Amino acid sequence: MTGLRQILTSLLFLPMVCMAEDDLLTRFLDNLEKHTLQSDFTVTITEKATQPTTITGTIVMRGEQFKAQLMGMEIAYDGITLYSYSEDNDELTLSSPTPDELADVNPLLFTKALGESCQTETKEQAGNYIVTLLPNQPGSGVRDFSLQIRKHDLMPLYAAMRETSMKTTTLLFRNPQFSDMNADFTISKPDAYINDLR
Repeated sequence: MTGLRQILTSLLFLPMVCMAEDDLLTRFLDNLEKHTLQSDFTVTITEKATQPTTITGTIVMRGEQFKAQLMGMEIAYDGITLYSYSEDNDELTLSSPTPDELADVNPLLFTKALGESCQTETKEQAGNYIVTLLPNQPGSGVRDFSLQIRKHDLMPLYAAMRETSMKTTTLLFRNPQFSDMNADFTISKPDAYINDLR
């Protein structure tokens, strides 16, 4: 589950730890609360002395709710229930995660757990903002996090997280778009084996 958490963390890695300190981040996060983001993505995980791992998938998210498809799995969180469907096993697991369990699979809450403050550097480049966050807490495990945001509509385009363990995770949003649709952040598989842990 650690690799999956890393992927999901990369998908939704939002710099909540600094939002009170940076108006751009506050506007960016407010935009993600108001609009539904849909995108294909590519996540690349690079570790020292190993070949990079590349994973592709799709994501729909609005605020803390999300639904992602990747590696033969579907994962969704509707604000109450965590849904995890494995195509290989044809099994749908439903759970009501504790705050700690949710921080393990909900990238937004994992990000909040990184710390309460950080240094923020923002620059403009080719019509985009590049925001770099540097956690003040040395025990967070994160060296820095960079986010590229399109200037005119605050669309996330790219994110990179470098960890103190020399692992780098990058996320490239492909064809991202905002909509005001009400997405379904649940998973229904009536013929699958249901593992209800709620």
